[in-house]
Amino acid sequence: MKRLNRVSIPVIFDNVLNYIINILIIYIIIILVLSLGKTLYTLKILLDGEQIGLNLSHAITDILSFLVMIELFRSFIEYFKAKRIRLHSMIDPAIIFILRELIVQLYTHAELTNRTLVGFGALLLCLGVVRSLALLFSPEDGIRTQ
Repeated sequence: MKRLNRVSIPVIFDNVLNYIINILIIYIIIILVLSLGKTLYTLKILLDGEQIGLNLSHAITDILSFLVMIELFRSFIEYFKAKRIRLHSMIDPAIIFILRELIVQLYTHAELTNRTLVGFGALLLCLGVVRSLALLFSPEDGIRTQ
């Protein structure tokens, strides 16, 4: 049996990693298609239902959740392309998720205390500052950090 030299092991690793990434991308596409189907099915329930207010609230929640999933999967795909984690692309889904929660709570007329609103505001402000700093001080695309 032929011995593997040091050069071929990283090549094997890169090939296997590329196959795994391709499988994950297909999985992400399937999840997005199924989630879109669920969101569109909510539209059918909305049109057929008697409790329009409750169904509309559910439809809006589903649409906002779908947008969060799109942003999250977009950041995964960016990671697969760049082969490194970019901080700003990981913060984007967090910001969108927080905005989704705030919109859902406002739309459903949930009781929001001053403490909750200040918490949402402080969290959004901190994430916005970190995202801006990550863009400002990001390493060059050609340079890989170890």
